[in-house]
Amino acid sequence: MQIEYSVCLERHPLPVGGYLAQLTLNAPARINALTLETVTLLHRLLTELRDDPEAVAVFFDGAGARGFCVGADALRIRASALANPGGAAVEAEAFFAHEYAAAYLIHSFPKPVVCWGNGIVMGAGLGLMVGASHRIVTESSRIAMPEISIGLFPNVGASWFLGQMPGRSGLFTALTGVELSPADALYAGLADYCLTDNSKALVLRKLLQLDWCDDPEWNAECLTECLTDIEAEQGAGLGAASLKDYRGWIDEVCGQPSASAVIKSICQYRGTDPWLSKAARGLATGAASTAKLIFRQLDTGRGLSLLEVFRMELVLSANRVRDPEFAEGVRARLIDRDRDPRWCYSGIEQVPELEMEAMFKSPWATCPLGELL
Repeated sequence: MQIEYSVCLERHPLPVGGYLAQLTLNAPARINALTLETVTLLHRLLTELRDDPEAVAVFFDGAGARGFCVGADALRIRASALANPGGAAVEAEAFFAHEYAAAYLIHSFPKPVVCWGNGIVMGAGLGLMVGASHRIVTESSRIAMPEISIGLFPNVGASWFLGQMPGRSGLFTALTGVELSPADALYAGLADYCLTDNSKALVLRKLLQLDWCDDPEWNAECLTECLTDIEAEQGAGLGAASLKDYRGWIDEVCGQPSASAVIKSICQYRGTDPWLSKAARGLATGAASTAKLIFRQLDTGRGLSLLEVFRMELVLSANRVRDPEFAEGVRARLIDRDRDPRWCYSGIEQVPELEMEAMFKSPWATCPLGELL
């Protein structure tokens, strides 16, 4: 096994020739949080595997039992922004560019990519997982885009995949940061299979026994059949399907004509369901400026190609991390851990339109993502 920084690459030889590549995010103590070194190496290794004719497919996972990936290392991003107040957050911008390049490469990879999304799969971790051709969650999977709690915004392609979710459930998921179960992930199209937590070794063993060939489409079909059979045999527990159960309420509330009305209705939920109550609290305690940005982000992203979405989000990321809202959100949640952020605005109506418009203005003459693709 080759170990560099926090990504491992293991090449599993196949009886028919070639190999199955296993890429592992290797920072289990931090639930495989992504850093600049991680995403830079991940992008390089994915590029090499894409171009290596001996690599027939990729199995992508995270080290440890706690989860596939908790998302980006927000502390590093915050430190980068604070190092140059009012100016470019150099490390953070490089991080986002390489992260988005890696995520886009997963989406467009010419060979099958199987992602093992066990445990915590949040933020950028979900952004990496959804691009795979075969997305596996397990009984322990906890999925969310909780960026509103730290004053950022859902990214790594979220403008695209949240828009693909049923009805208005993507908007609801982004605004509330609510946790999704394996059943929710399958219903929302964020995952394809749910397996038991302890079956990764079995899955790898089954994959190594497949009749791989040099036809990626044939290989993908064999993978689909294999994983479908394993899922049927196991009958793993999916958990509550809250997103499906409350789809009618979500669509009605999130379909109101103004963003203010949507937010007010969610925050004023007074029912007895704990999942909806937690969602309401997530929005009520999150950054109002992020909520307003989410509405603009998803509306602007509608109809864009996936590459255009990543370019838009890279601009938003570079601008948003310089905003004091992000620094305060990370302080409250990850540094002091008082969970009492002092946001700049108490409501969405107070967030200036000019501030939102500025988020979409590129700080560069040439988008750095283009140099990586």
